[in-house]
Amino acid sequence: MVILNLRQKQNIYTTTMSFKMMDFIMEGNRKYEFGCAMLYFDFPQMFKIQDAIDPDDVYEDPDDDSFGFETEPHITLLFGLHKDVTDEQVEDIVTKFVYGPITLSKLSTFDNPDYDVLKFDIPNTSSGAGFLYKANKDLVKLPHTNEFDYHPHMTVAYLKKGTGKKWVKKLKSQEYTLTPKYAKFSKPNKESKKFKIRVSK
Repeated sequence: MVILNLRQKQNIYTTTMSFKMMDFIMEGNRKYEFGCAMLYFDFPQMFKIQDAIDPDDVYEDPDDDSFGFETEPHITLLFGLHKDVTDEQVEDIVTKFVYGPITLSKLSTFDNPDYDVLKFDIPNTSSGAGFLYKANKDLVKLPHTNEFDYHPHMTVAYLKKGTGKKWVKKLKSQEYTLTPKYAKFSKPNKESKKFKIRVSK
């Protein structure tokens, strides 16, 4: 019988919670059990960042094309919406706000057992980030499964395990200010609905 000390138990708990958190950061796109509300952006600079990354470091799965480079720059408002949530319910929430510019502050990584996720962080002190948190606060009133605090981010690429930090260092901290173009509700049945949004001038 193996007896674990407190630190070992804490390490196991932390690792387990990290894997669960990663599943939500990945938006469950390998399961399609839940829906996701997102904001989409025009961000051509992200593709220039991707061009600087060594293709040998990119993580790909021949059975899943959602890995590799992110091709549709977006920020998730809420992942975990249940299948009985309607387009109208999501639309009523995501279209009630006037969205302004938001600052992507720096590149960082989130570690997964099989790969690294290269992403831009969006701290709650960032310019224009308030509407993200307000939209999330209203969306969580709908039926959903997501036990974690909201931490908005924008994924850039999925990289091979252990290579992410190298590219954070090489690409250095970069800041960009973007305004969202539209919202989208991706549903568990793989269908999606786009919504027009209001943006500040």
